[in-house]
Amino acid sequence: MDTTYYSNISVETLSLLDCDVRNFDFNHPIKNIFFDNIEYIRKLDASGKARSCILDNVERSLLCHTCYLGFDQFECTDCDNWNIIPHSCHSRFCNACGVKYAKQLAAKATSFCLDCPHRHIVFTIPEELRNWFRQDRTRLNILFVVARNTICILVNVSLSKKLRLKQLKNTHYIFKDTSVRNEFGMIATLHTFGRDLKWNPHIHCLVPELVYSLKTNKLKMFHHFNFSRLRKTFQYQLIHLIIESGGLKKTEEKNRLYKNHPKGFYVYAKFKSDDNDSNNASSNKNSKDIQGCVNYFIRYAGRPAMAENRITEYNKESKTVSWFYNDHKDEKRYDVTDNVIDFINRLIIHIPDYHFLTTRYYGFYANASKKTLDKVHELLGTKKNKDYSRETRKKKLKNKLNKFRYRTHLIDSFNRDPIQCKCGAIMQYTYTYNPLEDKRNDRTYRKRCIDEMHKMQLRRRSA
Repeated sequence: MDTTYYSNISVETLSLLDCDVRNFDFNHPIKNIFFDNIEYIRKLDASGKARSCILDNVERSLLCHTCYLGFDQFECTDCDNWNIIPHSCHSRFCNACGVKYAKQLAAKATSFCLDCPHRHIVFTIPEELRNWFRQDRTRLNILFVVARNTICILVNVSLSKKLRLKQLKNTHYIFKDTSVRNEFGMIATLHTFGRDLKWNPHIHCLVPELVYSLKTNKLKMFHHFNFSRLRKTFQYQLIHLIIESGGLKKTEEKNRLYKNHPKGFYVYAKFKSDDNDSNNASSNKNSKDIQGCVNYFIRYAGRPAMAENRITEYNKESKTVSWFYNDHKDEKRYDVTDNVIDFINRLIIHIPDYHFLTTRYYGFYANASKKTLDKVHELLGTKKNKDYSRETRKKKLKNKLNKFRYRTHLIDSFNRDPIQCKCGAIMQYTYTYNPLEDKRNDRTYRKRCIDEMHKMQLRRRSA
């Protein structure tokens, strides 16, 4: 096939390619809803009522796995058959790309996690403070710092008692430059939503029940999490950093928070398998299944705020969306029917800003502490008589990531090889078409593509 044909290919011609004529009404209800109401998103963007990242993420997700974003071409050398594999969008609002991204993120996390029980902790802020974080989303960075500081103080209780209170107040990252501290590990991810899709920013943390003493170069088990201290330390650190950032300017506001929450802000320290147990963080609520833990709390790191299987009906005539959620308190199912515009507004407020990292690493899990992590793995390996060296971990990670390549992932998930010809031969790569190459602003192009899909009444489905 003559690959020079694609050099000046038009949007109209792309729309006629076979892989673009798809029906996604049933497989992708969220994309179908946004496809029908894309003009509403555009009006919000034009009026300045929506962040620019919203329109970009929505449009990219609508064009995901279509030839509009480009494709790779493969040809069979035996029978001259050919196939094209459309490019994905890598949007933070795409369920297909988000699921794969979460799996890759989980694989990377489990590659360096210690072979020991981990504690899953959720730091939740009170309702009185939630709108303050929504007014300026850069303030969400504070939640990560507060979660990090809370755990750091918890594993260094004796050290915090020795230091003066002023030293703790004047330091953004507690004990960062203290060489005699106990070093911990933590993976933190931010969720801005609850199951009911309301604005509810909270931090999920995965903390190994093991700390490393920088002073003695030894490992210590850390099973006991004092629940009362956990909540009150979190409360104090959060209020302190909010005041440091210009919030709670009135003393009455700060005092009211302490008065309304005498036991501290709520911290959830149980696993989903511990629902029948009492809410006590000091009991043995941990998990040895690190892969399961990481998968559980990273699952929404790069995808929409709700799974598509929670949508029960999308009625185009009445312009309503029916969906459900199970409440955390009683685990009862609640069915909701929203106007389609209200449903869209519920989802788009949770699209993260450009370059905002929703998953971060602290302690010896941080990228800057690789040497410390190697020491911890070495000590743990000596204790368990296992090889946890960096080379071994890299090799395991490479094998895991290879499974998430497009071809291997498709074979494992659907038992279908995308580049295997009907004659049985494996097709060879011949050409890549990228319409967005060297384009700084692709909004105009994306608009033309989506408008063309509307014009020709095209529908699409996931590859």
